[in-house]
Amino acid sequence: MSHSEYILGTRGSALALTQSRLAAESVTELYAEHQPGGEPAESVSFELRTVKTEGDVLTGPLATLGGTGVFAAALRQRLLDGADAPAEQRVDMAVHSLKDLPSAPCPGLVVAATLKREDPRDALVARDGLTVDTLPEGSRVGTGSPRRAAQLRALRPDLEIVDIRGNVGTRIGRVKGLEEHSGKQVVLRQNAETDEHADRGVGTERLGDCDAVVLAVSGLKRLGKEHLITEYLDPSRMLPAPGQGALALEVRESEFGNPDPAALDDAEVARPTRSLGRALIAANHYETRLAVSAERALLRRLEAGCAAPIGAFAEIVEGDLVLSAMVASPDGTDLLRHTSATSELDVPGAERLGVRVAEDLLQMGAAALAGLDVK
Repeated sequence: MSHSEYILGTRGSALALTQSRLAAESVTELYAEHQPGGEPAESVSFELRTVKTEGDVLTGPLATLGGTGVFAAALRQRLLDGADAPAEQRVDMAVHSLKDLPSAPCPGLVVAATLKREDPRDALVARDGLTVDTLPEGSRVGTGSPRRAAQLRALRPDLEIVDIRGNVGTRIGRVKGLEEHSGKQVVLRQNAETDEHADRGVGTERLGDCDAVVLAVSGLKRLGKEHLITEYLDPSRMLPAPGQGALALEVRESEFGNPDPAALDDAEVARPTRSLGRALIAANHYETRLAVSAERALLRRLEAGCAAPIGAFAEIVEGDLVLSAMVASPDGTDLLRHTSATSELDVPGAERLGVRVAEDLLQMGAAALAGLDVK
């Protein structure tokens, strides 16, 4: 049996490391399972290599720092450097939280696989087991997301929304009674794990100053902190970010003879050039790819990043792909929701659904409502 090892680029945070390891294990195992016969003909494995991104060192609200792309740019550049990069900086694949990846394609790169989606919902982590409905009037709720802030204000106009940043532990530490979660984080430095005090990070100068924070269920589950959730926020109340809960595995287009995203579910059509491409085709979760293709096509048509209060969630229901979307004014005083479906269960059909829902929202006044710069 032949074996190939590839370099997986990752941020050094606890969540990024966890997600990168999950992706590496999933690709390795699924590739072995999908090969015909008893003994696989080839196998793959991954070495993790840390890349510091601009989002790890800049301070201030994410919406003013370049939005979603702030965490992806450095990883993408390492991929694009390809064979020209020094051996110690070479990266063959990057793992992204799909909600943090810009919706516009990056020339030279392709999202070759989307792993099976984790729980896409948002969650409230509050003191004393409180929920959105039981938070006292005037409670302080932390979030760095304009989308979450707008929907919270629509649900509870009396709440005080606090802009926060930092890793998951740091954000949880802003909740009164949960300060100890901001104490330490596991990080990767020079490819070795260390305990590092999180008080070197953004937002740790204020602990216990909020009554609750809103975070993604997927991140909390992957870090083993699901027990801190006091309320799961159903998409009927709070639509998640497009792609939330999904991991995107990005590589150079040269891994495929035909890197068209619509072809990457079929090895004969995509024509992978190495075992890496073959392994990613095996690891791709088709239903997740359809759902996030619709969500991201909507986001792309609205030409919006994380600075705009937009939510979207797609899922297959009784044989149809159903997409629900939301656009709100930043203060949450006005909010549009729209749902549509398609029976076209392929990537082009999913993208057409996303564009159609976006066009419907624009006809309903979404651009003026959310201050979108739509051409």
